[in-house]
Amino acid sequence: MITPTQMRAARAMLDVSQGHVAQYLGIAANTLSKIESGQSDVSGTRLTDIQRFYEREGVEFTENDGVRWAKETIQVYDGKDDFMSFMDDIYNTAKEVGGEFCLFNARPDNWIELMGKENHRMHAQRMSLVGDNVNVKITAKKGELNLISKGFAEYRWVPEKLFNEKSFYAYGDKLAFLNFDGENSRVLVLSNKEFSNGFRVLFNVAWDTIAEKID
Repeated sequence: MITPTQMRAARAMLDVSQGHVAQYLGIAANTLSKIESGQSDVSGTRLTDIQRFYEREGVEFTENDGVRWAKETIQVYDGKDDFMSFMDDIYNTAKEVGGEFCLFNARPDNWIELMGKENHRMHAQRMSLVGDNVNVKITAKKGELNLISKGFAEYRWVPEKLFNEKSFYAYGDKLAFLNFDGENSRVLVLSNKEFSNGFRVLFNVAWDTIAEKID
């Protein structure tokens, strides 16, 4: 289990404030300060949440209070309970890193089912607020009109024969593989800059050559 020493070291590696981490975790900054200083008893669940936050950012924890950059990490998000954490990661990456976000094979019904309408409205609103920092491109099956993210993203259609239920999402230095299957849905996120950028190259080839602009 992560220790206070590792928490402080991991936060220093990422060069983020206690307020930033606390906001992501949904706790008060002074609560996190007490946890980091060892002055507060904390549940195993809370420690796990803190550890998972840093691991998602590419930090690896080792023996004897060690902390280092992970060469490559894979984060797994299972089912509805974890899906919003995945969306939080997308938003935080958009806000902190920005750049080009590329989603291939989007089917709105899948996202609404896992997020819920209220959570999706909240996510769309916060993504719109970081619009100047990020360029979001999404491909959907030809004929799809329920373009739920059009407030912050550009959509294009791909031919039906090239569309399936598996989605791929490059954001920041991460590449996500999404398998939608109701309660059993799973998202695998690979933290690897080369793979993420490599997917963007292929995505933009499809975007420029076979994807159809939507009037």
